[in-house]
Amino acid sequence: MTRQAPRRANSIRRAGTGPTPPRRLFVEHDLKADEDRIGPHDRLSRDEVLALLPTLPAWPQRTYSRGVAPGTRRLAGAAKILDWLLTHPGEGWQARWLAADADRDKEWVGALTEGDPRCEESRRSEILMGLNSLMISKIVLPRHGFLRRFKALTLLKDVQRMFPAGRLDRMREYGAELGMTPRHIDEGLRVISAIILHTGRDLEELTGEDIFHLRAVARRDRGEAYVGTHPAWDLLRGIGVIDSKDTLKDALRHGQRPTAELVDAYNLQSTLIRNMLVRYLEERRPGVDYGTFRGLVSELAGVFWADIEAHHPGIDTLRLPRTWSTAGRNG
Repeated sequence: MTRQAPRRANSIRRAGTGPTPPRRLFVEHDLKADEDRIGPHDRLSRDEVLALLPTLPAWPQRTYSRGVAPGTRRLAGAAKILDWLLTHPGEGWQARWLAADADRDKEWVGALTEGDPRCEESRRSEILMGLNSLMISKIVLPRHGFLRRFKALTLLKDVQRMFPAGRLDRMREYGAELGMTPRHIDEGLRVISAIILHTGRDLEELTGEDIFHLRAVARRDRGEAYVGTHPAWDLLRGIGVIDSKDTLKDALRHGQRPTAELVDAYNLQSTLIRNMLVRYLEERRPGVDYGTFRGLVSELAGVFWADIEAHHPGIDTLRLPRTWSTAGRNG
């Protein structure tokens, strides 16, 4: 789902309409309901989900004592949760999760263990292991508040184990280069992992809007950002997932800049092409998040047209000779 920040309050008013209100220091981002988000495996059957779980990179490979097969308890816990969710209405697992109000608290975990003769710790841990597997496989996408209360550090570390090769090490290196302590780096990584669990997207698919949304959730729930929010922004910048030179503090000050302003940052010489790009980008803007949109502006205005103008001053048309379009790339 695309989430967009609200427009900055206009600090310029027409004459005679009253005093100009003070400019806000930070832009407030919308906290829109995102209940229509679903994971990539939302429509799998119960048996298909249980067949998927052991294929995950984070699935335990060690063998337990007394001949218990790896992952048996996880599968048993996941099966109980799926059977419970099937008693609730919905076209997919996420809809059933919401209908069951499973995000509210973990009281339902105890209800699923009733009648089990084993000790309470064994019964409860089996359900929680199954829940971890369903979340990391993106069968259900919990709200941020649930994840904060859940406090499953092992789950968040399992998410990090699924990052593309080299990404985790690079984020740690970049954090150290910025002067972050190991504790601050870990806090940022936990926030990133929680965002992945909440959105159902992979690391490379995250955007700055996900950080803005998380901050808005925290400000609503507790009046301030969650610990690790600012480090998470910087770590994602360090691997190019967030394409910005700004810190989170500066990005919040800037807010979402107008399309024309973003295009004009590339100092295009052709007014005709500049105006055409602005019109085209305005049409595309509602369909993408702000981070993706800024990347599109960069590709079209910066990488494409500004580069052509640098090699062919005075050009004022998109009808490019084939030799020109290749020459610009080759210098």
